[in-house]
Amino acid sequence: MLSFTMKGFVDTLMVGQLGTDALGAVGFATVATWFALCFPWGILRGQRPLVSQYRGAGDRALAFSFGVHAFALALISGLLLVIFSAPLADVFRHFSSTTELSVAGQEIGASYFRIRLMWMLPTLLTFAVAEYLRSAGNTRVPMVVDLVVHPLNIVLNYALIFGYWGAPELGADGAALGTGFADLAGLGLIFFLSKPIQKFNKENMLLRWSRMKEVIKVGWTGGIQFSLENLSFLSITWIVGKTDDVALAAHQAGIQLVHLSLLPAVAIGDAGSVLIGKFVGEFRWEAVRRTLRSTLQIMIPFMMSMAVIYLVFGRELAGIFLKNDDPEILDYALDLGKGVMAACALWQLGDAFQVAFRFALRAAGDHIWVMWTGILCTWLLSIPLALAVVYWFDGNVIHVWFTWAAEIFVGAAIFLWRWNSDAWMKKRLVQDELEGSQA
Repeated sequence: MLSFTMKGFVDTLMVGQLGTDALGAVGFATVATWFALCFPWGILRGQRPLVSQYRGAGDRALAFSFGVHAFALALISGLLLVIFSAPLADVFRHFSSTTELSVAGQEIGASYFRIRLMWMLPTLLTFAVAEYLRSAGNTRVPMVVDLVVHPLNIVLNYALIFGYWGAPELGADGAALGTGFADLAGLGLIFFLSKPIQKFNKENMLLRWSRMKEVIKVGWTGGIQFSLENLSFLSITWIVGKTDDVALAAHQAGIQLVHLSLLPAVAIGDAGSVLIGKFVGEFRWEAVRRTLRSTLQIMIPFMMSMAVIYLVFGRELAGIFLKNDDPEILDYALDLGKGVMAACALWQLGDAFQVAFRFALRAAGDHIWVMWTGILCTWLLSIPLALAVVYWFDGNVIHVWFTWAAEIFVGAAIFLWRWNSDAWMKKRLVQDELEGSQA
C-alpha cells in the first residue's frame, strides 16, 4: 500500500507540472475512472471472506475454486470496460462540460478517462489474483509485484508525459498509458510468481454457476456500496468543480495526500480481515475480537500522527502538487490546499474506526449491513451537506471537505455499535454448508 501511495503521489506530482487545469482535469477523470471500476472491484472482493473462511474451515480446494470464479468475473468486467470505453468517455466529456473546467481541460480529462478504461483488463485480472493470494495469507507475492509495478509505472509515466528517453510526449495521456503498460507487466509477473494453475487439479479449475453465484452474492454488496459511495464522491467533485478549476486542483492534491494515511490503514485493515475470516471459519470468536483490537492498536497511533503532519505542514504538502505561473492564483491554490489538509487532519481518528470496523464486519460475513450503512451515511450526510455548503452558503472546497467529518464520525459510531452488538457472529458464510455436511 505504501508503494501504491507513492505511485499516485508521484503520478499526480508529474501531472501537476502541466498546470492546475491539467491537474484538475486528470483528478476529475481519476474519480470517474474509480467510479467505473467500483462495481467489478467490489464483486472481486467478494472472494475475500469466502476464501479466508473456507480455508479456516479446512476446505482449501473450494477456497481456490472461488478464486478461479473471481478471475473469470474479472475477465468479463475488464472486457466490458474496454468495449464501452469510447462511449463512456463521451459521457464524461459532457459531464465535465457542466463544471468550470476549460474546454481544453475537458478534452484532457476525457482522453485520460478513455485510455484508463481501455487498459483496465490487466488491472482487474491482476487484482483478482492478488486478492485471492492475500485472502489465502500469501501477502508476499502481491507485495513483490507491487514493488516492481509501481516504480515501473512512475518511470513509464515520466517518459510518456514529458517525452524522455525517446518516448513520445503525450502529456496527461502518457500518465494513463504508462499505467496501462505497468499493469500489463504486473499481470505477467503475478502469474509467473504464483503459478496458480499448477496448484490444483482440473476439477477445481472448472467454472460452476453455483460457485459463481456465491462470489457474486457476497461481492455484489461491496460493488453496490463502492459504486454508490464513489458516485457520491464523483458528485462532490462535480460540486467542487462548479466553484472554479483551481478548487478542483486543490481537491485532487488533497485526495493524493490523504492516501498517505488512508492506504496504509487499508493495508492494516486488510491484514486483520484475512485473520478475522480465518478465525470465523474456525469458530474462534475471541481470536476475532483480539485481531480487531490489534488492528486498532496499530492503526490509531499511525493515523493520529498523520493528522499532526497534515495540520502542521498542510500548505507545504499541497504546494508539492499545485503549480501555476500566476503568483496570485498559486497563493489562492495553496490556501485552499492548506484548508483541505486541515480537514484531513480532523478525519483521522474517525477514519481509523471506519476502516477497521468495515473490514472486520465484511470479513465476518456481515457485508449486507456494511453496504447499507455506508450508502446511507454517504447519501444522507455527505451529499446534502456539500450541496448546502456550496449553493446555500457560498462555500468552497475547504468547507466541503470539513463536512465529510460528519459522515466519517457518524459512520464510525454506527460500525462500533454494530460490532459490539455481536450480530456479526450469526453471519458466518460457511455455516450452512458445514451443518449440512455434518448432518
